[in-house]
Amino acid sequence: MMAQLSIRVLELVIALHEEGTFTQAAKRMGMTEPALSKRLQLIEHKVQARLFERGRDGAKITDAGRILVAHADEIVHTYYRAIHEIQEARHGERYKLRIGVSAYLSSMLIETLHSIQLPHYLDFMIEITTGFSADMVTELQQRKIDMALVTSPTQIPVISTHCVATNSFMIAFRDDHPLAARTLASFAEVAGYPWIFFKRCVHPALHDLILQRVNAEHPPPHIVHQVSHADQVGALLTNNSIVAWLNPAGIGCFSSAISAWGALRRSRPTESV
Repeated sequence: MMAQLSIRVLELVIALHEEGTFTQAAKRMGMTEPALSKRLQLIEHKVQARLFERGRDGAKITDAGRILVAHADEIVHTYYRAIHEIQEARHGERYKLRIGVSAYLSSMLIETLHSIQLPHYLDFMIEITTGFSADMVTELQQRKIDMALVTSPTQIPVISTHCVATNSFMIAFRDDHPLAARTLASFAEVAGYPWIFFKRCVHPALHDLILQRVNAEHPPPHIVHQVSHADQVGALLTNNSIVAWLNPAGIGCFSSAISAWGALRRSRPTESV
């Protein structure tokens, strides 16, 4: 008898393959690990094949699992594409490209995207959603958007990435800071001062990478404040010992914010991360 698997079941198998562990796959699917494990057993019973090997290192996919995932990914994508096109037809929007954009990218890039026009596709439109990079990658996995422009995306096998631009991080500090005369600041120099650092939820991968680079050769940094938006930095930069981590887009927001209360600050690029 041919096994009948729902879209939800196929998504579960895909999630376990992509995440590699029951913990992460269960979190992604919004269920407990025991529930996911039990559901997987039922799936394997239906298809009469072992799809994953359980071990301390997580869930290792089998040859049968690879075959199912390859077809499941195509089926799930087609299903959501159909639902999306139905909704577009219902609202009279036949040509919509949904783009997720990191909140830390330049506003000029967003304006450029918004200005795109295709004369041969009069009904074509671009829908832009902004948010944290990690959230945009998740929405891309869940097919809520068609593509994402984000900073330092997490490497996921099923998502193709291409670097379109590189920007250095910047550090901001008071005009009388000891680094004010520098044109470039190294990790060694920055590590010795208290930090205003962006929260991990803003960009988990980049947050961890910076800390790993610093901790590899220097004592752990003293993080005195954590922020989610650049315009919060001005009120926290209260003395000449603190440095704040910002990217170029954040520097623009920060400069606009501090001009409102007349405080003069300088910024310098850091080493590449």
